[in-house]
Amino acid sequence: MQVFLPQRLSALFVASLGWLSLLCLLTTGLSACSQSPAVESGKKTAGTDIEVKEGEDWQVIYIEDQKVGYARNQTRLEERSGKKVVHKQNDFYLKFKRFGQTLNMSVHLQTEESAQGELLSYQYEMQNPPAGSTVSKGVVQDGQLTVETNIANQTAQTKLKWKPDDHPPTYIDRVFRESPMQPGEKKSFSMLLAEFSKITEVNLKAVDFESVVIPGGTGVKCLHVEMQQSLIPGLTTDLYINEAGDLVKSSTDFLGAKMYVYQASKTEALKELSGKELDLAMQALIPVSPIPRAHDTEQVVYEIAMENDDPAKYVVAGDTQQVKKRDANQIELTVTKAPVPEVFPAAKIDAEFVKPTQFLQSADAGVMKHANAAVGSETNPWKQALLMEKYVHQNLKKKNFSTALASAAEVARNMEGDCTEHAMLLAAMLRAQKLPSRVAVGLVYIPTQKSFCGHMWTEVFLDQHWIPLDATLGKGGIGAGHIKLKDSSLAESEPAPLALFLPVIQSVGKLKISVLDCRPRAQ
Repeated sequence: MQVFLPQRLSALFVASLGWLSLLCLLTTGLSACSQSPAVESGKKTAGTDIEVKEGEDWQVIYIEDQKVGYARNQTRLEERSGKKVVHKQNDFYLKFKRFGQTLNMSVHLQTEESAQGELLSYQYEMQNPPAGSTVSKGVVQDGQLTVETNIANQTAQTKLKWKPDDHPPTYIDRVFRESPMQPGEKKSFSMLLAEFSKITEVNLKAVDFESVVIPGGTGVKCLHVEMQQSLIPGLTTDLYINEAGDLVKSSTDFLGAKMYVYQASKTEALKELSGKELDLAMQALIPVSPIPRAHDTEQVVYEIAMENDDPAKYVVAGDTQQVKKRDANQIELTVTKAPVPEVFPAAKIDAEFVKPTQFLQSADAGVMKHANAAVGSETNPWKQALLMEKYVHQNLKKKNFSTALASAAEVARNMEGDCTEHAMLLAAMLRAQKLPSRVAVGLVYIPTQKSFCGHMWTEVFLDQHWIPLDATLGKGGIGAGHIKLKDSSLAESEPAPLALFLPVIQSVGKLKISVLDCRPRAQ
């Protein structure tokens, strides 16, 4: 039996990227600025300048009791053509480990706003070396936000309608000063999330006053506010607002733990990590009884339970997964290996599964070169898919766990990465050969750990069915050792790629998985 090491099976900690957007949003709000004129919730007062204090402030980020990063926010004023322009710079840094390898991530957000707090322009950059940076720039003009996004040196432009009551991504840093809330009160507003290049609807609900302890400080009376946003549905973030209207603490679920962001001094923020950086890969494993030859099985029946939640919300039902509810907190999941396609009628499939996208650049010269090298003279679509799966498995040799998410074009150039890079490249290569594809996110069984962990793989559409492939394993399709939580075409019309990982982030740490039955693959 082949032995799989954790280093050969990447846990999908791109999940942490989803929190970069949230953290970038929140760290812009954890500031001690001066009071601003009160205005009605979610509305702007035309012609009224917002009081702005120049300077900088700092935050510190923890997962449970371990420091994993910090943030710095800077504000300055400029006179331009007789008008005041407010410049804001938000820098966020995160450091942790995955299977022992250090992962460094940073986000940089610059905005230019009018004296009334209206967005004029912004630039967003996410850095996760050795992958190339993702950069987006936006300009508001004549009721329209024009965004240019550069991924792997390929630029795409999108245009969004910009309404007068839409707010810049820094709005969270003043909303509670402009319009204080009381327990039981609700408010909503629309705001740009630069990380997604989309506008999100933010909903706030004030709960009650609580005492909050800041690291190195004393208890502070704060209003507890629950926040939800439309671009990351199902996620609730707890905000704690002091009497001055400043956000001094936030917390949210993160891979079965809690992630906290606090106001901090510069000294506290810049303190070195302990040297025992949190290893998210090991923290997020889901133990299960041993599954013999899990990736060579024909069918496995699982019992999946969650405390105070419904696991059916997170698991995808389809050709290879059948879900049977037992009660409000427990399901029976039957995972079956997909049958080998025998006929290949013209695929009746939406164009989003065959077109190039910003992350699946199937028209990229490097992607096409790899696809052609893998397929050679083979004309059978299923055999082509298997050849490409094998090719990516064999040629993507440097299993780099320091990269969270690289696009297919980047992987085609560097040929390194983890499960996300295997999945992205294979999906793009399939499209380069006119085979519809999408990526899947979920859990995979690791025999050496006797556990499930987060994972990404690829699916190809043949014989009117979606058939899973896993280039990380390279076994010619998959058995029943995968549990799918979500899939995506990664089209521009789809939610941002980071949202794809939300089910993993929300469910890992809460799921309990048991094996009820296991049927080996027929020899």
